[in-house]
Amino acid sequence: MKRGSRTDEILSLIFILMAVAAGICYFAADSKVAFWITGGIAVVFRLIQYALRFF
Repeated sequence: MKRGSRTDEILSLIFILMAVAAGICYFAADSKVAFWITGGIAVVFRLIQYALRFF
């Protein structure tokens, strides 16, 4: 996958949305479990993106 491809843009968009959701969960939720889950999912999407760029 090349930088700027459609798949790259979609994975970047998913990462940004999940990171924003994690930020909202951090300040809005009483328990930080939702923050850790959404933040972890965001990191996984970023790692998938980097792995696809590498291979």
